[in-house]
Amino acid sequence: MQKKYFPLVIVVLVLVTTACLCTGTGLATPTSVPQQQEQPANSVKPSGIITEVVMAKDTAGDTLEPVDPTMVFGPDSTIHAVAKIEDAPVNTKFTAAFYVVDVGDAADPGQLVSSYDLTADGTRNLDFTLSPTTSWPTGTYRVEISVNGVVDQVVEYFVQ
Repeated sequence: MQKKYFPLVIVVLVLVTTACLCTGTGLATPTSVPQQQEQPANSVKPSGIITEVVMAKDTAGDTLEPVDPTMVFGPDSTIHAVAKIEDAPVNTKFTAAFYVVDVGDAADPGQLVSSYDLTADGTRNLDFTLSPTTSWPTGTYRVEISVNGVVDQVVEYFVQ
C-alpha cells in the first residue's frame, strides 16, 4: 500500500506585542529538523518562562489573546499555539515544532510537519500559526515548544 503524502503547509508566525523587542522582522525562519524526532516525556524541562500554551482557532488584538480555545480542529482549520511567556531574558530563543502523532496511513508517527525559531524577550504572547494548503488528515498531532533548545512544553491536539 502506498502512503499518502502529508499536506504541504504554510506556517505563519506572528509576534505582535506592544513594545516588541524581537530580532529581525518577527517572522520565523524554518529550521532543519530531522523527519523523525520523538521526545520522551521525561525530556520536557519547564523553564518557568512559558507559563501556558493555549491551542486556539484565532488570536485577537496586539496582545494576541487566544480566541476560541480548543484542542479539536477541523481538517481545514488554521491552528494557533499561543505560548504565554513571562520575564524572558533578552535573546531567548523559542522553537515551535509541530509533529504527527497518529493520522493512520497519511503520515508516519513522529513526522515533523513544520518547525520555526524566533528570538524574543519580556512578558507577552507568542502566536505560532499553522495553516494548511490542503486538508489536515484526521488524527492526533502535537506541538513542542522549546526555550533555548530545551523542550519546555508539549501539547497534543486533534483534527476531526
